Amino acid sequence: MSPLARKTRSAAEARERGEAALLAAAEALVDEGAPFGDLPIETIAARAGYSRATFYAYFSDKRALALALGERLAADLDGEASGWLRDGRGELRATLSGVREVFARHRGAVTALVEAATYDEEVAAFWRELHERFLVRARERVLRGQPGLDAAQADARAFALVWSTERCLTEQLAAPRVDEDALIDALELFWRAATA
Repeated sequence: MSPLARKTRSAAEARERGEAALLAAAEALVDEGAPFGDLPIETIAARAGYSRATFYAYFSDKRALALALGERLAADLDGEASGWLRDGRGELRATLSGVREVFARHRGAVTALVEAATYDEEVAAFWRELHERFLVRARERVLRGQPGLDAAQADARAFALVWSTERCLTEQLAAPRVDEDALIDALELFWRAATA
């Protein structure tokens, strides 16, 4: 590898580490109870071991940070759910448990996105688009399991499944009310009824 290639690779790796540290800092602060909208950039940067000026080398503002948190969450969710949704690989219960684990692992990101979506149009659009990614796959899964449904019925079932799953998991993270296994049982029952 040439010296220039090594230098470029090293710079890219340093950038990835810096971005990951800022994302982890924001997630941790929100997970600890700080409202995302009230979090000063200085606090996020300091938690990651950087200055406010360094934050801006990675993100243009907190909205960009929130969207990056969302993309990381989306990638993990996609990796966990796509196999079962797209082509039936894996078990439904294991998939739902895995999705719950992704939500738990990214609790700060989920909390920040849900909050920011209430006052930031770009974050709200991202949040709806993230759901839409799964709505499309859920609709296809519903139609594979129940090919006699018309498009409107399949759309409604997919909408109800995806949004209610997200809300159940988000609310359980924010204020646990039910047994985790019982929650997965309930979600599995809903998904099976709509997709078999």
